[in-house]
Amino acid sequence: MRKITGLIVLSLSTFISSEALALDLSRPLPNWVDTSRERADGRPPLVYARSAQPPADFRLPAEYEKVSAVVIGWAGYTGMLSAVAKAVTGPGRAQLWAVSAPAAIAGVPPEQYRRINTPINTVWMRDYGPYGISASQARVGIVDSIYRHYQYRRNDDALPANLGKLLKIDVFGMPVILDGGNIMTDSKGDLFMTRRTYLWNSALSEEQVNAVLKSYFNVKNIYAFDYAGYPGEPADGTGHIDMFMKLLNDHTVLISIAETEPFKSNAEKAMVFFKGKTAPDGQPYRVITVKGWDSGGTWYTYTNSLIVNGVVLMPSYSGRGNEDAQAKAAYETGIDGVTVIPINSDDSITSGGSIHCVTQTIPALPSADKTAAFTPAPEFGAVSMTAEPDDYVRLSPVSSALDQLKEQAGK
Repeated sequence: MRKITGLIVLSLSTFISSEALALDLSRPLPNWVDTSRERADGRPPLVYARSAQPPADFRLPAEYEKVSAVVIGWAGYTGMLSAVAKAVTGPGRAQLWAVSAPAAIAGVPPEQYRRINTPINTVWMRDYGPYGISASQARVGIVDSIYRHYQYRRNDDALPANLGKLLKIDVFGMPVILDGGNIMTDSKGDLFMTRRTYLWNSALSEEQVNAVLKSYFNVKNIYAFDYAGYPGEPADGTGHIDMFMKLLNDHTVLISIAETEPFKSNAEKAMVFFKGKTAPDGQPYRVITVKGWDSGGTWYTYTNSLIVNGVVLMPSYSGRGNEDAQAKAAYETGIDGVTVIPINSDDSITSGGSIHCVTQTIPALPSADKTAAFTPAPEFGAVSMTAEPDDYVRLSPVSSALDQLKEQAGK
């Protein structure tokens, strides 16, 4: 096999079953591990790229701050992804970076489109994709955590490092297991997540996990919520915060409420947290609710949306016109002057996610209206890439979580 400078080619036979099926666009892998199609490789987790921490002035912006680009992975639900692509590059006024995608997407301006030809296993870009960070020195970089399905989906786990190398963006490896769907930040240094992050990193104390998150994301406070079903298996299939909660600005939060347990009490506990609490911008938190429901084991939620430069890409569901309209009104109530674009999510939601789960954002540079620079790189064809041995570190304290991950492989 061909070797790329700074990268090493893995044996394709290690993951051939998982990769071949993952890129069958008619049969994408779910957000959780499909044990009938995927096998764990038994190897410890790796931190890709360099392990140095970001500069002190780097931070993880809130989703409602200015966005330079949206990253997607073309590995299933292409109808929904096409709608996302058109909304991002049109009303959203952002670039689209599409991994393993076609040369062009109908309705997407070529000047706004960047095709990234590096391998992935699944469509769930939010969870394994890059965390965009911005700095006062007008640079953009990305933080790369350990994807919780690292032992099943190595290409997914390596994507941030590969993306950084191809686009010449700094990448900083973070030594904790973390899914992007379980991170929500405001612009004042607060990070919100569910307690599932602590379960994934059970070999570390909560204080140790918090210390890493504060260091790499430059946040001051971390607030951990229960998920529906905590401390057992998540009733929504993921246990991620984006399945029941979304910040619309620094003092407005959208919470998905339900009539059935365990979703009902989980939402109520979240609302109690914000009630009477002052947000970091000095205003009292405003809580807006939106309906969610469980049907046939699938959790339907409207909080799994994407905000791109004042435009909300909102999930919609067939036969739910009233609920769709109420959710649209909730976003319009919470965000002044917002444009809400409903996008049908019938197919993806049964696999554990919607629009937020299949997208990741790259923030705009902090100066004026500049966007992240894109440096064209050679096409690498079907080469499977991950990091050189010198570019990663083995994490013996975290690797003991392997057994737990295997036990939880079904979710």
